Amino acid sequence: MRSLTLRKAAVAAVVPLALGSLAACGNGDSTQAADPQAGGSSSPSTPSSSTTTDTGHGAKVVDPAAFVDRLKTAARSLTTARFKMTLEMAGQTVYAEGALDMTGDHPAMQISMDLTGMGTPTDMRIVDNVMYIQDPSTGGGKYFKMDLSDPNGALGDLGDTFDSYNPNQMIARMSPDSFRKVTDLGSQTVGGRQLEHYRVAIDTKAASSVFKNLPSTASLPKTMTYDMWLDGESRMAKFTLLMKKVSKVTATYADYGADVHITAPPASQITELPGATTSG
Repeated sequence: MRSLTLRKAAVAAVVPLALGSLAACGNGDSTQAADPQAGGSSSPSTPSSSTTTDTGHGAKVVDPAAFVDRLKTAARSLTTARFKMTLEMAGQTVYAEGALDMTGDHPAMQISMDLTGMGTPTDMRIVDNVMYIQDPSTGGGKYFKMDLSDPNGALGDLGDTFDSYNPNQMIARMSPDSFRKVTDLGSQTVGGRQLEHYRVAIDTKAASSVFKNLPSTASLPKTMTYDMWLDGESRMAKFTLLMKKVSKVTATYADYGADVHITAPPASQITELPGATTSG
């Protein structure tokens, strides 16, 4: 069974990355063979490994300032989406899939993710800055409720991990100074669609102001490698984030603008987390 540390780290990584990567890299139309259903499947699955073909012009360096401006412009149209994500950390792999809704004052998210290591997906939701995590031990669909804004709450020791999962906040913090180098690797066919592949070298210390889920930069390499595939409107279809000897994240995004409804569980399904403070 995965340790509590890994489970909490997985939650801390997947939630901001799922939203934050869209903010930092634009958002995309459906570009993968993978097509998550609105309610999620019975078990999270690996992001589709579609054949990628380089049609190939030579790599060229892109001005970071122009690139950031381009991504910010594309991100403004973000409304809803579905995603699949794989997180490799501490020698283990965690799969997640879910849906995002950015149309309200606080982004909403639904995630299905194996937190126990037993192959049983756990349903998690974020609605109005409150996280609801299904208790896998009850078998009856009960949810723990945790206020993400409460520093004394169950996730308080994760610091400000969740403070910045609002993409508008992340966009405001973005700076070309975070990008050491941006390279256009050329046009590629991914899942039957023509996409542009970019590789970004990110200064870890500078990027920590954007990606609040990162561990202390003292424990990380100085540079992270971020690959992204954008469509013709500079919206993201896929990304990979590699932190050598720390973690690797791969995600695909699809069904932008889909009819997504994410709601809090009914009061009858909410139970108190033992030994933790829950919001009223």
